[in-house]
Amino acid sequence: MIIRLTIQNTDGAIRAEISKRDDLGHRIKGGSEVFVVPTKEEAKKRARSVARSLGLKTYRVVDRT
Repeated sequence: MIIRLTIQNTDGAIRAEISKRDDLGHRIKGGSEVFVVPTKEEAKKRARSVARSLGLKTYRVVDRT
């Protein structure tokens, strides 16, 4: 399993999406979470905690800012 964090700028805020993917990179149904954060670091902390709760050591970041 792969955890992927996608970061995008919106009107004055940062939109982040954490999605769970299989080993081939396909999205797992029902495995995504979208939220608004004040900073990129806050989004990364949240992705890191999701990855660790699933027993993963790393996660991928897609920064579209």
